[in-house]
Amino acid sequence: MRAGDRRQVVRTFVWWFNIGALTTLSVLMVQGGVHDLLYGTRSGGAAAYLTFGITILGGGLLAGCLALIMNRLR
Repeated sequence: MRAGDRRQVVRTFVWWFNIGALTTLSVLMVQGGVHDLLYGTRSGGAAAYLTFGITILGGGLLAGCLALIMNRLR
């Protein structure tokens, strides 16, 4: 694999990672989870922030990896 190909793969992954993370965040916002997180309507403290962070990270990884797989199949 050439260096130019690697850069394209990384750029594709980063683009779709960001889109997936933003989509996950928007779904959390629509469901009211961010409101609960900011105003503390649920107990949990720092564990709530960790849960939200992992959820957003997971959405980004899912989108990025699927984009790479679909690009590879093409």
